[in-house]
Amino acid sequence: MNKLKTKIVDLLRQGTSPNQISLTIVLGMALGTIPILGTTTLFCAVAASALRLNLPLMLLVNYIIYPVQLLIYIPLMLLGASLLDASLKSLTISAVYTMLRSDLLGTIQRLFWANLGAVLIWGVVSLPLGFVFYAMSQRLMRNFHKTIELPNESI
Repeated sequence: MNKLKTKIVDLLRQGTSPNQISLTIVLGMALGTIPILGTTTLFCAVAASALRLNLPLMLLVNYIIYPVQLLIYIPLMLLGASLLDASLKSLTISAVYTMLRSDLLGTIQRLFWANLGAVLIWGVVSLPLGFVFYAMSQRLMRNFHKTIELPNESI
């Protein structure tokens, strides 16, 4: 039981420098909005593990940003469809629902290009925004870190 407790505490403490916290928040936001439904938790877990970032914080940010993913999903799909498959540019939710009911596999294949276009657009937008948010959050985290540091007091 102590071994499990130690692993949990280590996981919570991992990636707690101001720069790592900034990167964790920005990656959680970026990966949390990728227009591939059902994959964000996996992407965040892999990124946090590979970069040795704070996984609980990244997952928290991912879950907080989830409504934004849902809000931008359809517009990105429509833009992606117009980018890579002109036949899907007049796509509507009711049309997708009808397509899904009549031919599930065919609909998935047909929407692949719209989804790929959505991911490409997401990448083009999220990369520069990520750098801006990272710079802003680094500054905020450094200032916050300075305010919570306690001065060394002599006993």
